Amino acid sequence: MLIFLMLVVALIVSIFEPLSRWSSLLSSNGAALILLAVSLYNAQRICQWRAEQFSPSLKPEEAAVETEPPTIYQRLAALIPINFNRINAVLKSDGIWLASMAAFVLFVALAGWGTRFLTLDEGNLRWFAVGVIALAMFATLVAERHLAAIVNEAWPEAKFIAPIVRLTLAVQFLTLPGLIFPTANLALLVNLPAVLVVLVGIEFLLRGLFSLFTPPKDENAEPAFLAKSQLAAQLVWPPRPLLFLQHELHHHFGIDLRQLWAFTVLRRAFLPVLTVMLICGWLLTGMQQVSTTQRGIYERFGKPVAVLPSGLHYGLPWPFGQVILIENGQVHELAAGEESDTPAEPLAGAEGNAPSSADRLWDAIHSFDKAQIIASQSDSQQSLQIINSDVRFMWRIGLTDNAALAATYHSTNLPELIRTTANQVLVHQFSSLTLEQLLSEQRNELARQINRAVQQKLDSLNSGVELLSTVVEAIHPPAGAANAFHGVQAAQISAQALISRERGNAAQLAATAQTHATARQNQAQMNATDVTSKAQSTAVRFAAQKQAVAQSGQVFVDELWFNQLHQTLSHTPLLIIDHRIGANTPPTIDLREFPSLNEAPAKPTQESSR
Repeated sequence: MLIFLMLVVALIVSIFEPLSRWSSLLSSNGAALILLAVSLYNAQRICQWRAEQFSPSLKPEEAAVETEPPTIYQRLAALIPINFNRINAVLKSDGIWLASMAAFVLFVALAGWGTRFLTLDEGNLRWFAVGVIALAMFATLVAERHLAAIVNEAWPEAKFIAPIVRLTLAVQFLTLPGLIFPTANLALLVNLPAVLVVLVGIEFLLRGLFSLFTPPKDENAEPAFLAKSQLAAQLVWPPRPLLFLQHELHHHFGIDLRQLWAFTVLRRAFLPVLTVMLICGWLLTGMQQVSTTQRGIYERFGKPVAVLPSGLHYGLPWPFGQVILIENGQVHELAAGEESDTPAEPLAGAEGNAPSSADRLWDAIHSFDKAQIIASQSDSQQSLQIINSDVRFMWRIGLTDNAALAATYHSTNLPELIRTTANQVLVHQFSSLTLEQLLSEQRNELARQINRAVQQKLDSLNSGVELLSTVVEAIHPPAGAANAFHGVQAAQISAQALISRERGNAAQLAATAQTHATARQNQAQMNATDVTSKAQSTAVRFAAQKQAVAQSGQVFVDELWFNQLHQTLSHTPLLIIDHRIGANTPPTIDLREFPSLNEAPAKPTQESSR
């Protein structure tokens, strides 16, 4: 009932508070009590066998019992070449029972195993538990002393049960530090009782399984005591592992190591040799190896005296001298909006899908985005606005010795210091800018300003951190307002496109009108130039003719008249009749066309001129 109550309480505690150390302590103590109960149960079965063997019950009067013929089921079972009786005997054997119980013990002990535990609350509950464990330890100690005092002839199994009782006492004793020191969250301190139980449980499991391969004993032979542990038998003070080995060799092989001179010398020289080895090992703690990717800060009596490069170095042994290893040029990436307890994102395969950090859509919520309050102006009134920004910093510990010392001793959490400093700078940087300015401003220039401001603040804190670059991955409105902002952006783009289109049409019309005006102006200038040139040439010709008339008289006039007449009649067939035929008759030009002899006569036409 006690074991059942402890397991139920441990189960309830693990359901409501998985990180509580109560479930681990109750599970380990319950598992130790299960081992003790298994050992006692095995001893009880052997005692019952002895009682039945040496104190048989009165035999009933012999009565003649007629043997019934076998049934049809028994006949069918006899035809199957399987020995069910043998299988049933194996399943009911002590080895299977011990192995199954050992597996249950391992399950109970490992169910309370943990790597991180919460701090216990200050109260009277843990002190009440300490008092109960102290009383249980006293009762267990009395039982162990009583079993150790029983002689072998009175109860042979007492010497095998006593180590299991000591194991229970050790588990109860190791439970006390986890209750007395509530702030000690060392996982080994809480899990140490379960370690002992797991080791003994594994031994019980192996003993139960190996017992199945031992040759069967006579039915009248005494059953073997399987629920014993050689590991639990070593829980004595002072520990005597060599004595246990000597006893086993003498018992199984008849070899007495006490008669060997070499082992006698080894036993006498054991402590001096062990002391020399411990001193040499302690001196070797002063030798430190620094890898090529690290640097070492050497502390002498707790004071840093030098920064060691990669290589092998020797100093004072621990605890007078020690080396603290730090990074040597490793580059880290940090997002300003990422929380400190956020698990690292697994690496994406080269041929697989892109990681979630590569998603830059505005309408998706990202864990690495940081909300910022910026300035806003609407209807000539100032207000506030919220945006999400993803700003990433590439940083490392400075390569100088002073930077290494500052990064080690001036800050306990460099990523948190950089994240806090960056958030302060981002708040100051974004407070005076509007969303339109942030979206239209060059990101490279903004990243340089942020990098410069964060580096100056880190230098003022003497953090030893060197910022290699700052990358502004994204600046956008919150995910809930992304669709509305997309609509506003689409309207602005449409308005700007319409304005640009109308400006293009106006420019095209103006250019066309300018082209037409220029063409007409050029045509007018060309016509005016042509008329002027003709007038000038006519004037020059008239002046020349006037001068020729003045010099040559009627001769020039007749020559000019004949020239014009020649030009006019150059393509017309002429029949010239000499004017001297008639004295008083002027020259006559006959422009008539006479048909040939083959053509019909036509109506005659006549033109004359003077």
